[in-house]
Amino acid sequence: MGEETSDVAPAESPSGGGQAPRAGRRGQVRVFGNWCKGCGLCIAFCPRHVFEAGADGRPLVVNPERCTACMWCVEHCPDFAIVVQPIEDDRERRDVA
Repeated sequence: MGEETSDVAPAESPSGGGQAPRAGRRGQVRVFGNWCKGCGLCIAFCPRHVFEAGADGRPLVVNPERCTACMWCVEHCPDFAIVVQPIEDDRERRDVA
């Protein structure tokens, strides 16, 4: 059967308060909801506050623009339920060409 995921594409930073995303490294975060047991490690320890708990206690990607692809959540998820795909910056692509 199909995998349940919480996948939010990167977005521009909202103009209202909070932490603005850093220039440079970014990532696209996916949470596989049917693998996640809801331990909350990613929610509690994400340095950029990308996640918030949903109604069932499982993580939701609510601030995807803040992800810096540090991979903390990927490396510490006991259920292997999180994948972060680094996003190549336009400037990096120009430097390679």
